[in-house]
Amino acid sequence: MSETSSLDVDGEEQGSSDHCSAHIDPSEAIQALRLRSQRLALRLQLTHREMESSAAAAAAASCREATTSHQLTKVYMLRRPVEMVPGPSTPAMAAPNPTPVSNRQALPNAGSIPMAIPMPMTLPYPLPLPSFHAVPMQMAPQLPGSHPPQMQFLQNMQQGQSSMANVLINAPRTSQRKKSKKALREEVDALMEMVQKLSMVWSPDVNAYASQIIRQNEVLSQLEWTHLADSLRAKMAQIPQAALRQLPQRIDGGSEMGRRQMAQQRAPEGNQRQRRESELSSTSSSSAPQQNQTKEKDQQGQGGRKRNRRKRDGSGKNPKQSLKTELEAMRSYINKIVQFHIGVDHPLPPDLQFTGDFSDLEEHAQRLTAAGYGRIVEEEIRVNRKNNRQAFIQMSTDREGLERDGIVLLPVARRYAFEGDKVRAFVLNGGAQSNSKTGGSGGIIGGKPSISLADEEELSDETESQDSEADADNVVVISSDNCPKAFVIAITKQTELRQIVGTISFTNPTKLCDDQLFYKFRPYDLRVPMVYVPQDSCAAHIENKPNDVSGLLFLAHILETDCNGHCIAELIQPVGRVGNLEDELKAILFHNGLRDIKPFEQRFNDMYSEPAPPVGAEDLRNRRDLRKKCIFTIDPLTARDLDDAVSVEQLGDNVFEVGVHISDVSHFLSEACELDEIVKERSTSIYLVNEVIHMLPQTMCMRCSLLPGEDKFAFSVFWKMNDQGVMLQEKPEFARTVINSCTQFAYEHAQKIIDNPRERFTEDDFPTIVNGFQPDDIAERVLLLHGMARSMRKARFDNGSLTINNAKLRFVLDPISGEPQCFEVEQQREANRMIEEFMLLANQAVARFIHDSFPDIAVLRNHPPPLTKSLKSLKEKLLAQGLELDYSSSKALQESMVRLCREASDPVAMSACLSQLLMKPMARATYFCSEGKSEPSDLWHYALSIPIYTHFTSPIRRYPDIMVHRLLAAALKYCPPPGRTPDELHALTKLANERKFNAKLAGDDSGNLYFKRYVRLKQSVYMNAVVMEIFQHMLNVVTLESGHVISINYKMQKVLVHTHNAPNFIMIADRNQKHSPRKLQLLSVVPICLIMLENKLTGFLMLGDNIPNALKEQASGSGGSRRNKQKQQHQTHQQQQQQRQHQHHQQQQRLFAMRQNSL
Repeated sequence: MSETSSLDVDGEEQGSSDHCSAHIDPSEAIQALRLRSQRLALRLQLTHREMESSAAAAAAASCREATTSHQLTKVYMLRRPVEMVPGPSTPAMAAPNPTPVSNRQALPNAGSIPMAIPMPMTLPYPLPLPSFHAVPMQMAPQLPGSHPPQMQFLQNMQQGQSSMANVLINAPRTSQRKKSKKALREEVDALMEMVQKLSMVWSPDVNAYASQIIRQNEVLSQLEWTHLADSLRAKMAQIPQAALRQLPQRIDGGSEMGRRQMAQQRAPEGNQRQRRESELSSTSSSSAPQQNQTKEKDQQGQGGRKRNRRKRDGSGKNPKQSLKTELEAMRSYINKIVQFHIGVDHPLPPDLQFTGDFSDLEEHAQRLTAAGYGRIVEEEIRVNRKNNRQAFIQMSTDREGLERDGIVLLPVARRYAFEGDKVRAFVLNGGAQSNSKTGGSGGIIGGKPSISLADEEELSDETESQDSEADADNVVVISSDNCPKAFVIAITKQTELRQIVGTISFTNPTKLCDDQLFYKFRPYDLRVPMVYVPQDSCAAHIENKPNDVSGLLFLAHILETDCNGHCIAELIQPVGRVGNLEDELKAILFHNGLRDIKPFEQRFNDMYSEPAPPVGAEDLRNRRDLRKKCIFTIDPLTARDLDDAVSVEQLGDNVFEVGVHISDVSHFLSEACELDEIVKERSTSIYLVNEVIHMLPQTMCMRCSLLPGEDKFAFSVFWKMNDQGVMLQEKPEFARTVINSCTQFAYEHAQKIIDNPRERFTEDDFPTIVNGFQPDDIAERVLLLHGMARSMRKARFDNGSLTINNAKLRFVLDPISGEPQCFEVEQQREANRMIEEFMLLANQAVARFIHDSFPDIAVLRNHPPPLTKSLKSLKEKLLAQGLELDYSSSKALQESMVRLCREASDPVAMSACLSQLLMKPMARATYFCSEGKSEPSDLWHYALSIPIYTHFTSPIRRYPDIMVHRLLAAALKYCPPPGRTPDELHALTKLANERKFNAKLAGDDSGNLYFKRYVRLKQSVYMNAVVMEIFQHMLNVVTLESGHVISINYKMQKVLVHTHNAPNFIMIADRNQKHSPRKLQLLSVVPICLIMLENKLTGFLMLGDNIPNALKEQASGSGGSRRNKQKQQHQTHQQQQQQRQHQHHQQQQRLFAMRQNSL
């Protein structure tokens, strides 16, 4: 509060000086002074209450310790600027500082008083301390309740000494330079040394109090302390009594006045190293003293390199390390997690302390296992996508179990294993006794007047999660969702491919431990730490483009990981430049493992470039001729690959034959031919925002697409049902057919018929209709299919089907530049759902048929149940908000979602939040070969709640569908069974799963890329967002207009953020108190502003009608003239009005669609 309060006053003074030349109304000036006096009196009153409570606590502690012979109360001084109200007692304080009010900006601490917070510490020997004289103050009178929200918010911020400390620590410091790791390590060493010396004093009160502080503080409890109760007597015996009297007579942390007096008493100690005041650090440095001694010796022996090393240390570069340092970090980490597991109050047995080297990890893990502390497993390791310092080891394949995965919190502790490496690891049992938190204890963060950076302030991506050095800083034990801690014994199998794409600049090379120069290579994949490329190996790339040395995209191959955890790589090939749209899309393909997707050779396109030959008698020998039937396609408006069509014909009274017709791609692509070998490796089409990378050659896609007016080969499925979608026969019929589609409908055309069932349509309302059919023929069949599909959909959800829909954006691109002009959310209309129902029905029917015919080589699709432990955690979060979530089955989960959205005050926000939260515990559906799958659970599809399922309806864009077509043809005796063995099918389905997932990631990344470019072009975008997760330093929100998940960092905010009650809720308030504080919790809807800051999509919370002009100026560069600013504000106002209207329209559409879903 202190820093923000001073900012408020500075702002008011600046505002008054800007208008000094204008005429000032006396009544307005008096009113402004009255309001300001009330605010200052409020701050003084709160300070007075804190001093009274602190004095009372000190008096009580003094009474309890009155029996001690030598008693001393150490008073820590926290400097807290408090505005003084003029009164009779203020001249004494104001005398030394006669500066007029108009010059207060030159005095950042003017009008402030030091607050004394007594902390009793009983010591058996006297220490000279400076004396502090109380300054009389006149307190402001009690204010009337004119601002109850602000008063309540400020009172909530004053929740004890820890909150005050966090205010001072977490307040923004734009003028102070970020400290290096070396400086932070030195300060932690000094604090540990000081407390260790204090612990040598034999006093039960001191040691009990110190132990209590260490246990209760999440930072101190993570440091490597020697157990006080066991080692105190031994230390006392080793240290002579004379040494106790020579202990340092200063404890940092007091006021400036106290420091000056203590500095005078410590004049002989002037040659000691001075330490800077630092921010709160959660790092520990058990091996730092040895490193410092080693550095001092090296500097004495190597004078020529002394300057370079100091420069590196001062700039925060990695210090020189050795394998010994790595080993010490590993030892410290293992001993810490075991100590936390058994409890900090119990000493770690000597035989369970790890003191060996890396070769002794197996033996030590066996000892821990024998002691019953955990078990040894061999599994693949998963690295956190957002923090590569965290990795997870799967402990159970039972998705319905509650056992959590093991977590490794240090890169060296996982032996620098990469994503997908198989490791042998030791995992502690669940239920550790550690009560440490993942974040701080709360405080006030944010409140920056603008997001412009100071001269020496950085906003860099190079955090510890990106460029980590495996030293003592990394041995901090961070609790993560109560996961059992683990460490890796050895890597048993490495992943074959370690190729990554990222950015590199051939400037400012860095020296590593062997003094060789390296360029930093920043990977796209955040699971990979910072990569270093030798300078010598980059010479060829620099020579090719000597003037192009920064902001480059490259593909690199990781060669090794050295003893310090540095990933050493070599450049393979250039990809392009950062910012170039085409190069960025190419980098997305490389990043998602799709770099081998290359254009087809021309000879493959020439195979189907000629018009298709007419259908002859030989073609009709094994096919049903349906060219005279009314068959039509319904696809997205921009679709070009038309691989499915539908039909319905009345056979009798309320008896209809419904047909689903799928393009027969397997007729043109025979198994194991040259083209088939290429297509199976591609496995799927890739849908980017601006293009489609087809799985098949373009000419083959056109040959197979069910275009209207052309004879096409198809695979058809037929059902007999009534107009309510009830099956009238037990099994469907399958046949190879020849069809001729009569029209190519879009979803919009079918929806027009559904919305206007009684309207008489003409040929002008639809695309061209051929083969002698009229618009009424199509409209009648669309309405009939819609009625069947609606009944089938209701029956499917009654049987337990589950659907989670996330927003999918469609961009309108500039035809010349290719940049996004606008976007819209694709709507799921009744026409979409109608086609979806019949495609699901066809897939299910074909899956059952091919599995009955070929139980060992059927290609099927499975969807496992979600993680029960994650659903349980989500249920607890919702229960805290008074919301009930039933996840006992897929049907119960779907009903809970519909009920929560129906009862919510904002159904759109509830739907968006639940969809994102429920996607996390859900498993990915996968293809598999049916060999060895005999249990019903192996075949069950959780989301659809059906016993068996496959993909059959999209063979133009999915290779598994082609394999299913071949099985179906063999089951119908059209051809021999496929020749691939079950082992080959297992490999193919695994590849198909990887390709499908990578293609999905590439599509999502391309959408995010275009959305970022859209925000950059608009400079700022305002949206409404719903809170989905709250953490100690950030929160995640989901935008209602686009469905993006945005991470909002508290420290970047323009508003004040109070985090004392996180993760339950946070409070946000305006710096100038123009708006009442607001509480944000799960499902709260808040307006946000999105801008591009340093090539990152950054979100800012907004309060009331606050328009962050500083944000827009930062995004667009310097401001310019006042006329340009006014013009820009006018344009921004118009854009905001248009956005609000657009947002309201989209919300209404989504609300309507969601209500239709609930029906």
